[in-house]
Amino acid sequence: MRRIPLWALRPSRAITIRIALGAAAALALTILVLRADDSPGIEVQRLDPPPGVDEIRVEVAGAVARPGVYTVQPGDRTVDAIALAGGLEPDADTAALNLSMRLRDEDRVVVPRLGERSPLLDINSATAEQLDELPGIGPVYSAAIVEAREQGGRFETTEDLIGRDVVPEHVYDRIRELITAR
Repeated sequence: MRRIPLWALRPSRAITIRIALGAAAALALTILVLRADDSPGIEVQRLDPPPGVDEIRVEVAGAVARPGVYTVQPGDRTVDAIALAGGLEPDADTAALNLSMRLRDEDRVVVPRLGERSPLLDINSATAEQLDELPGIGPVYSAAIVEAREQGGRFETTEDLIGRDVVPEHVYDRIRELITAR
């Protein structure tokens, strides 16, 4: 009786590779099927305009190519309005702007030029450091403004600084012409 050597019983290298690839493909397919759910992945949320507002118009002024009034979509941001206005001029200073802020009807976006101070500081988006630069506002009041905004929500008007007891009236009188609440 003749014995067959063990090496002869092993499949060829090509067959082994095909079996391994087939097993890997089957495993990958099984993992995909098991992990599949009804999740659509990344979702983009478009906000409907408030009732009674059929379109959102904003003014873009300052260091942009084409200043003017533009119609934006609900959920658009400051950077989108600047793009509609032809983009930034070479001497634009965006450090004081919140480019990711969502726009609302009747907003005004003013892009200052380098070395120029932004006309009004938005108390709803300003950092503590930016608030510190206002007359009569130091680290204590700037921290109080940021804390009141984080805990109590956005300021509807600049007078909310007094209404929420964030700053005293004499301090508010010094900054009232320098701030806005958008």
